[in-house]
Amino acid sequence: EETAQRMAKGLNIEYVNIAALPTTVFLEADGRACVRRISRRGTNSQRIAMVNEISRRIERGEMTPDMAKAELERARRMPGFSQRTMLIAYALAAASFCLLFGGGAGTFAVTFVIGLLVQAVLPLFAQIPMGALFANFVGGLMTAILAQGIHALIPYGSANAAIIGGIMPLLSGLAMTTAVRDTVYGDLISGMTRALEALLLAV
Repeated sequence: EETAQRMAKGLNIEYVNIAALPTTVFLEADGRACVRRISRRGTNSQRIAMVNEISRRIERGEMTPDMAKAELERARRMPGFSQRTMLIAYALAAASFCLLFGGGAGTFAVTFVIGLLVQAVLPLFAQIPMGALFANFVGGLMTAILAQGIHALIPYGSANAAIIGGIMPLLSGLAMTTAVRDTVYGDLISGMTRALEALLLAV
């Protein structure tokens, strides 16, 4: 919403009204209305940074609408992190969390391997309806089964720490943070829907 307001100000559009919900964006500007359904969502920090920079350049009058459209299209095509990067990042995050819950070197190593396996499976759910929900469920189930199964074969340390560490990257902390921010700003519908989604994923 802030991005649209900045762009409208820079393009001298006096009247703009926007409501951004997790699955839909409503926009009205100069008597024209537009509704866009959001079917695929994710978090790409590089894309967010690019769009923020574009909106600020428009606000300062440094970009024409055509230039902005071209730059936004380039941001849309910007790929996310590679699967290899995601594998390493997820595994390191999971293994690091296990240390916070009392895991040792053996637990760190096992949780790292479990993180690699879970992240290798998660992209399979990206294209299906309710993919995020199923991905969290399968990821948590895999983490628990692998942690307990490996512990039964090789007592590596704390299975509980491995399970907690493996599940932590699946939790939707960003969604909950955004929900609280939206609620504080008075966007109650957006805040409640984001909070409900975050709680559903966590459960």
